[in-house]
Amino acid sequence: MTDSSFYGATNDCTSAEAVAISLLKKFSHNQLPKASDLEWLVSEQDVPQALLPMPTSLPVSPDEGENSDLVSTLTKRTRLRGNLQWAPPRAQVIFSIHPPPKRKIILAKQSYMCAGCGTKVEPGFMKRFRYCEYLGKYFCQCCHTNASSMIPGKIIHKWDFRKYYVSNFSLDLINKMHTEPLFNISDINPALYRKVRALDAVRDVRQQLYHLRNFLRTCRLGQNLYSEFKKLPDHLTHDPHVFSISDLLQVKNGEMIGPLKDFVEDAVTHVKQCELCQAKGFYCEVCGNDKDIIFPFEVQKCTQCALCGSCFHRGCFHNGNCPKCARIRARREQITQAKPSVSDSSDEGQE
Repeated sequence: MTDSSFYGATNDCTSAEAVAISLLKKFSHNQLPKASDLEWLVSEQDVPQALLPMPTSLPVSPDEGENSDLVSTLTKRTRLRGNLQWAPPRAQVIFSIHPPPKRKIILAKQSYMCAGCGTKVEPGFMKRFRYCEYLGKYFCQCCHTNASSMIPGKIIHKWDFRKYYVSNFSLDLINKMHTEPLFNISDINPALYRKVRALDAVRDVRQQLYHLRNFLRTCRLGQNLYSEFKKLPDHLTHDPHVFSISDLLQVKNGEMIGPLKDFVEDAVTHVKQCELCQAKGFYCEVCGNDKDIIFPFEVQKCTQCALCGSCFHRGCFHNGNCPKCARIRARREQITQAKPSVSDSSDEGQE
C-alpha cells in the first residue's frame, strides 16, 4: 500500500494514523548527530584518565542494574557489595544484647538507609523503618516483614526464650544456626550455670559422658555400648560447655537430661562390672585409700588435676598440691642436674 492510497482511504486528515504518518515523513530525513560531531564541555585532553589512580575493586551500588555484572567481567576487577555509604548485612553470630534502640541515632549512623537493601529514606519518614533485635539496625518494610524469632544473646544472658521482631535476613540466619553448636556458655556467660539449675545439671551429665567416652572407646568388651554412644551428637560428648539454640531449648523444656542420664547409667554399670575398665581407675594419693577406686566421671565424688589428669577425692585435693605433678617436677630437676655432671665426666676422660 502506498502513502497516497493510505490517505485516500482515510477521509479524516486529523486522525491518529494521518498525524503519525505526517510526523514520520518530517523526521525521516533528519538523524541525530554523531558523538564525534558534538562539542563536549570537557575534552579528553583536558582530563587525562591515564594519570588518575585506578581502583583495584569495583563497588556495586544497590541502585545499579544488571549491567554491573557485565562491567565487572569486562574490567576483571573484584566486585564489592555495597558502596561507601552502605553495605549489606553479613552473616555473623552475635552473642551480646543490643542497648535500647534510639531511632534517630541508629538511622543517622546508617545514613538513613535500609540496612538490608540500601533504600534511602527521608528523616521525616524514618518511622516507617522497623528495628531488628538481632542485628540492632533498622530495615525497610520489604526487608523486615515483622517476622519474629528467639534471640541467642537474650537466651545466653537472660535465659529469655521469647520471640522478638527480626529482619528477614536475621530470621534466615537464626534458622540456619538453630542446630549448630556455636555457643560456649563457659566463655560467654558462666554465671548462667548458677542461675539455671537445669543447665547446670545437664553440664554435669555431659561431663560424665566426656569421661565415659574414653572408657568405652578403649574397652573391647563395651563396643556394643560404644556404637550407641557414637549416635549422639559429637558436641555433646566432646565439650560439656558447647550448646546450640536447639540444645538450650531442650534444656528449658526438660527434654535433654532424661535420655543423657539413661545412657550414663548404662555406661557406668558397664564400667563397674568390667575388669578392663576397673583397671583404668584411680585411687586417691592424698588420703592413700587404695580400696576406694575412683573414676573421673564421678563428678560429685572426685576431682581431676588439670595438668596430669589424676583423680582425687574432692575433700582431699587442693589446687597446686598434686602428688603426681610434684613427682614429675622432681624427676625433671634430677634429669636437668644430671646432664652437666655427665658432660663433665666425659671431658675429664678425654683429658
